[in-house]
Amino acid sequence: MSSDERIARYLNQVCRHLFWPPYRARVRRELTDHILSRVEYLENDRGDTHEQAVTTALLGMGDPDDLGEKLRYARFPISYLFCLLLTFLVWAAIAGCLAYLLSYFLF
Repeated sequence: MSSDERIARYLNQVCRHLFWPPYRARVRRELTDHILSRVEYLENDRGDTHEQAVTTALLGMGDPDDLGEKLRYARFPISYLFCLLLTFLVWAAIAGCLAYLLSYFLF
């Protein structure tokens, strides 16, 4: 498998945990830049071959599933989703009360 395919597989594995397409694209771009700059550093400064540099860079990034989950929770933490759900329920209750009051006074 070529080094580009290994990088693409790693990025696909990370990004499969991210559900919002614009965020997924941004993370993919940033991770690609980070990996490629690390590969360039390893090739130029340490004298690694391209394959060795890609292997070292990907190992340095860590487990792709773990990274993807951490990025997902960084963007959409559970507390944020809970607050969003609570806000929706409050507004739904207010709308329900208004509908009840309007139907009571109109009929």
